[in-house]
Amino acid sequence: QCGKCRASTKRLNLNKYCKRDYAILGRITDRHKKNDGSPAGTSVSGSVWIRFTLNVDFIYKKSPNSRIRRGDVFLYVHSADLACRCPKIKPNRSYLILGQESDGGGQGGLTVTQRSIVIEWRDEWHRRMRRFQRRAKSCH
Repeated sequence: QCGKCRASTKRLNLNKYCKRDYAILGRITDRHKKNDGSPAGTSVSGSVWIRFTLNVDFIYKKSPNSRIRRGDVFLYVHSADLACRCPKIKPNRSYLILGQESDGGGQGGLTVTQRSIVIEWRDEWHRRMRRFQRRAKSCH
């Protein structure tokens, strides 16, 4: 049963940018399916996660010991969140994704949690993200 999507995940400001380990721009290239055609899920401690392939185009922010690189990476989204369309993720669309690498639960890849921010990308945001990059030096 779906609650309301957290509005805080829809808007981005410097404070939210500072609180996340990474900020990346990437395109969803694939939603993995099982052989029977149903979505591929990975069960971690009783939760089912849906795996996507994300092609990372641009890295605005990452922690010093981050494993994030440009190119393909797996992105895991909790099946219940996906069913509630929080976030809405569609193949062949680009997204700005901010989150914590430590939320991964050892799955290898990035994990979207309720603290993550996933916003469909608009080209006019590039300058704004560059401004966040410059201002982020004052993050503490």
